[in-house]
Amino acid sequence: MHDPDTPESRRRALSSALGSVQAEGLTPTADYDADAEEYAAGTISADELVARAEARHRAPGTEQPAP
Repeated sequence: MHDPDTPESRRRALSSALGSVQAEGLTPTADYDADAEEYAAGTISADELVARAEARHRAPGTEQPAP
């Protein structure tokens, strides 16, 4: 199980996600890599990591309302 409180667990989760992305034939961007490092270090949350990725790749005018 993923424990977001430990750097080792965060790195394992990132490694697993990277494997899935690569299995689909995709390559993460340098921006994602930088964000992933921040997540691994515990500087940002998983929610923030996802929000940043979504913001980079969201089509203009399709923003979701805040919860």
